[in-house]
Amino acid sequence: MGVTAVYRDGAWAPLSGVAAVVGSVLWMAMPWLQLAALGTRPYVGTAFDVGSFLGWLLMAVGLVGARTAFGDRYGRVGRAGVALSGAGMTVVAGLLLRRVAVFVDAGFRRVPATGEDPAGLVLTWAFLLGFGLVFVGGGLLGVALWRLGLGRPLAAGVLVAAPMLVLLLLVLRLLSLLPLPFGRALVGTNIAFVPLAVGWMALGRLVYTVARADG
Repeated sequence: MGVTAVYRDGAWAPLSGVAAVVGSVLWMAMPWLQLAALGTRPYVGTAFDVGSFLGWLLMAVGLVGARTAFGDRYGRVGRAGVALSGAGMTVVAGLLLRRVAVFVDAGFRRVPATGEDPAGLVLTWAFLLGFGLVFVGGGLLGVALWRLGLGRPLAAGVLVAAPMLVLLLLVLRLLSLLPLPFGRALVGTNIAFVPLAVGWMALGRLVYTVARADG
């Protein structure tokens, strides 16, 4: 099946693919830039959280573009993947927006973390739920694209591999089987989310390619 057969009318779809790529880079880069600029001290809200939030919104635009570009041709698995990813992205967007709101409320000045957050447990579970849904949904979407014959092996393969790779890293971390420096980096940075960012970039490129081919 050719790529043009699965693209539905939507002139904005190529731009949504570009948005997914740009958003993935922006979202992934912000924590590293904050680490370089502010060190390891924890913060409740900084300007870098604004960049992360904007990047995440652009990634969500890419998911909507994928839904438009591929329609229902990827079947139930693809629809489930989009639905789960969308739900997870909504939860994560809420968490990121909370940090942005703190930064704005402080007069656009970074707010250091002082003591424990009373909502810490709730936020932790929301974090795990949101990213868990995004990873599982992205994996299902990758399976659907693979079966459809689109994006193989780049987008589909990376999306399928991302949740498995992250799960493997977490298990190795829990079993203390990772080299100590890498284990510290896994806990102290967002390195575990690199597969997700790469997968979303590949998805954005695929959406752009499909839309451009139709045009």
